[in-house]
Amino acid sequence: MSSHTLITCVVRADGGVFAPGHIGKLTRILPFEMVDAVLSGCGKQEKRVRLLPAQVVVYLVVAGGLFPALG
Repeated sequence: MSSHTLITCVVRADGGVFAPGHIGKLTRILPFEMVDAVLSGCGKQEKRVRLLPAQVVVYLVVAGGLFPALG
């Protein structure tokens, strides 16, 4: 007799396309506030919000470094 285990995870997403819940669990390790502080410290903070914000680009670059085999 085989038994199965079901594991569920509830993810609450805030509003907006690039809200923390939409980007994934990476925002738990690398919070938006930290990314904003780094961008501000480097003088790369945006003057206006674009379709692909600088914060999201940071997460994409980090994810690309974590999963290079996925392309």
